[in-house]
Amino acid sequence: MPTSALSQEAQSSTQSQNENTIVGTVVSSTRDTLVVRTEDNQFQLFVFDRYSVKPRLLTNGARVRVVSTPAEDGVRLASTVTISEPAAGTPGGTAADQAQPIPPVVRDLEHDIKRQARRWRVGVRAGAALDPELILFGVHSQLGPIFQRNVFFRPDAEFAFGEVTDLIALNLEGIYRLPMS
Repeated sequence: MPTSALSQEAQSSTQSQNENTIVGTVVSSTRDTLVVRTEDNQFQLFVFDRYSVKPRLLTNGARVRVVSTPAEDGVRLASTVTISEPAAGTPGGTAADQAQPIPPVVRDLEHDIKRQARRWRVGVRAGAALDPELILFGVHSQLGPIFQRNVFFRPDAEFAFGEVTDLIALNLEGIYRLPMS
């Protein structure tokens, strides 16, 4: 006996109360963040997650409509971003958009979000050795900064295969960057 089921979860009243729509001009956009200047000259910072729906390119000066919900640290999570009016002729937007700088508090928060997004990285390694003859490949990850801004943890695994020798290595590396520019 077949039964019907809903394909989407119904939106609760608290969820719809927390949704907010803001229309404004793009001042800055990165892969993880978006800063919009509203009509009343307020700057609003949004973050994106993997479920956010946004255009591929958000240029400065474009008019956008952002539907968002509350997120951590006083910022809002953008769920849908749509462009209502493309940016005026110049790539940086209009002169009015460039005349007002983004407040330092918003810039600092944007940089903190970018830094948090870069805390974990993954990479691959490959190589060859002549004596003994080996083909090497491996993976590594970098976590950090941890404990302080110059300390990182980088574990890796290497696998090497040769005519005579096989090698498996697991390394737990710690990195300290000297605090120089």
